Amino acid sequence: MRLRTSITRGRLALAGLLLSAATSAHAHSAAKGIGDFYAGALHPLTSLEHVLPFLAFGILAGQQGQKAEPVLGVFCLALLVGACLQLIVPGIPYLAVVNISSSIVFGGMVALSKPLPVSLFYAVAVFFGLTHGYANGEGMAEGSKPYLFIPGVALAGLIVTAYGLIVTDWLLRRKAGWIHIALRVAGSWIAAVGILVLAVVGRTLFTS
Repeated sequence: MRLRTSITRGRLALAGLLLSAATSAHAHSAAKGIGDFYAGALHPLTSLEHVLPFLAFGILAGQQGQKAEPVLGVFCLALLVGACLQLIVPGIPYLAVVNISSSIVFGGMVALSKPLPVSLFYAVAVFFGLTHGYANGEGMAEGSKPYLFIPGVALAGLIVTAYGLIVTDWLLRRKAGWIHIALRVAGSWIAAVGILVLAVVGRTLFTS
């Protein structure tokens, strides 16, 4: 009973955090006065729209084993390309919806805890890397230096995804049955909260 209550409270707390961030899912300025590189690194780290899918992707990579480790590099490269693409093709609509959907996709995959075809894993990494990179590129303040800001975004993506992979791999090496269950529960929470936030943000977008 206590475990069930704790799980419910955890879900509500996580939902509250994401809902509080939902109104700013479209644009949030990077920190000022700290340099463009660090502003780029902080931009995704200060938005649950980005950091939560990054973490879920890292957990998913950890579940897949060593074959998935190179995909983190592909994801970060896609972040770079996506942010650069924003400089050339501005104004892709409804990108926040796509990025929030990545929480559902990655969280659902973690919850399923099934081996994925490498080609599918790469495809998902490239697609959402591009969309998250593009959205972070839109957060560049006027006058920022893209050659500093964009690598900062990619580094943040690498740190968060690598953290998720390393912690997941370390936990799974303990070979305790409850760890697999805990990871799957975490994935279901991420997916469920993503659905909740998508409903809120989607309703706002399509009725405005």
